[in-house]
Amino acid sequence: MKLFFCGDFCSKPSTRSITVSDELRQLIQSCDIKVVNFEVPLKPDVTMPPQRRERFYQNDDTPDFLRNIGFNVFSLANNHTFDWGIDGFEKTKTALGDTTFGAGSYEEAFTVKVMTVLGLKIGFLGFTFAAYTGVFDDVLHHEGLGCAYINDLKVNHTIMKAKKEVDYLFILPHDGIEYIDIPMPETIARYRDFIDYGADGVIGSHPHCPQGWEIYKGKPIFYSLGNFLFNSKENYDYRATRPHWYEGLGVILNIDDRNMTWDVISTKNVGNLFIDIDHNEKRIAHNEKLCNYIHDKEAYMECFNQICTKQVYGKEMKIIDYTFHSSTLGECTKLLMKDWIFKIIGKDFTNDYPLMRLLTHDGRKNLMKHAIKHNIKNQ
Repeated sequence: MKLFFCGDFCSKPSTRSITVSDELRQLIQSCDIKVVNFEVPLKPDVTMPPQRRERFYQNDDTPDFLRNIGFNVFSLANNHTFDWGIDGFEKTKTALGDTTFGAGSYEEAFTVKVMTVLGLKIGFLGFTFAAYTGVFDDVLHHEGLGCAYINDLKVNHTIMKAKKEVDYLFILPHDGIEYIDIPMPETIARYRDFIDYGADGVIGSHPHCPQGWEIYKGKPIFYSLGNFLFNSKENYDYRATRPHWYEGLGVILNIDDRNMTWDVISTKNVGNLFIDIDHNEKRIAHNEKLCNYIHDKEAYMECFNQICTKQVYGKEMKIIDYTFHSSTLGECTKLLMKDWIFKIIGKDFTNDYPLMRLLTHDGRKNLMKHAIKHNIKNQ
């Protein structure tokens, strides 16, 4: 039996103009189970209240496009599944049928998805971080619909219980920090936790770029497969400027006589119109470099500290400064003027939205702690 995993998929324009190379299509279709992260919901015919963060959606023809390639299992445990509320989720769930996991009612979100092939039961669980709406991160109340929260107290128990019900169990976490090449220390520890509690493999997504992978206790952990294809804009011509945005990884797992082996391929998205296997030697070398970071503690920490300094002091600390204090006379003057103006017109000047997003994202909080600790150490 063979399984195929790839990363995030979203296409706001119609998928009718997107093609997949024969080589990649044949590889995917040669597998029995093909899994993709359905990153963005379909758009319902409803009006949603305005919000600061863009509401992503993808074209209604996306489910058929992915099924025609061969995909038959879809993870909905991600931070965009409820961008269009319950209506968007239900439209997406209806379109994909009984092939999803990681979202629904609280019990559904934490229920293992089981596929039986050649007499073997293969289970899938999906978990995501809680930066946005639609994630069950309330420790007391679990009303309504949402996605399975990766740090819920139920997670480890769910893995142990699920492992008793299946022959092989795979965890698909949607977590980490976007656009960085290596996972955080907390991500490494958490994904290894999943193996310790019974998972046979961990297949990560969310950073929107490939990260390294490792073998832990004989089981594979892929920290991020990057994007299979992600285009959330109106047309095909838009080009993201993030490094490695158009690069992904595909994982082929082979299960034979109770033994599991795996192969990794590099994929590329060409112009938001063509998805192919990337045989470029530079990609292979880049992947090896990322994997080496995870095994080389000194090199990993040097790279990670550089990322912390750039990410936190270039972005995250600005949120703290803006919310709690300003360090320059010019900034203080602007804030005082805005405060007076808002009082005159009878509105609340407080803007805690960016701070709330920061505080509810465990990865970003941890990144800040690492950066501040590293900065204090070097003062």
